[in-house]
Amino acid sequence: MTRSVLLGLCLLVGLSASVAQAAGQADSTSLDEIDWSKAPEYRIVPGDQLTFDFGTNPVNGVEISRDVVVRPDGRVTLFPVGDIVAAGRTPVEVQADALRLLSAELKQPRVTVAVTRLAGNQVHVLGRVKHPGSIPVESFTTLLQAIAGAGGFEDDAARNSVLIMHRVGLGTVRVARIKVDRLLKGAGDVPLARYDIVYVPRSTIGNIDVFAQQFFMQTQGILTSSILGWELFHLNRTLLLPTANTGSTSNQ
Repeated sequence: MTRSVLLGLCLLVGLSASVAQAAGQADSTSLDEIDWSKAPEYRIVPGDQLTFDFGTNPVNGVEISRDVVVRPDGRVTLFPVGDIVAAGRTPVEVQADALRLLSAELKQPRVTVAVTRLAGNQVHVLGRVKHPGSIPVESFTTLLQAIAGAGGFEDDAARNSVLIMHRVGLGTVRVARIKVDRLLKGAGDVPLARYDIVYVPRSTIGNIDVFAQQFFMQTQGILTSSILGWELFHLNRTLLLPTANTGSTSNQ
């Protein structure tokens, strides 16, 4: 997928995208120092499996529970009340909503809601890395870890123009441009969320190098042995000059 196509996709998904500078914003607190009582509660996403536990049947002593998967529209169906919006809410909020709806059908309803299986946690690393694709992530995955999981940078990667695309709503994507060299020098790291897209573009020098390789492949059949010496080497060096000079050298 080219850079233009990928950026165009972002514009289609979210008509407004803001460019943020996220480098250096990572929290340096280690995991054993975190006050987990102040951590935000988990919010359900489509694909999560929820278990509705209704307690024990007073007649036969059988435990009553239902496992449901949150649909792509963010809802689950709970008998006998119908659909409940689950995505974007905490298990406690879904539980309160289920109790409210069940109270219209039952005298003393009881239900406990638990997330028993999480949807696939992945980030997508594209562009100039060794192994582009989707990689599984755990909690507190960072940009450098994702790039390492994708095999690291290719030689022609634009290391200081790495893009992170993060969905912040149904129709909005936030895009951050990160200078990875600063992170490698100890400026911190950038945390990623599941479903984030990391795109590593090709550097300007890399683009010129590709052009040179394509030029030689297309003209290889007509080049004579006399041109395969110093002149070809000189031409190659000329094509690899900065972009500002390529317009004049292409006519040589």
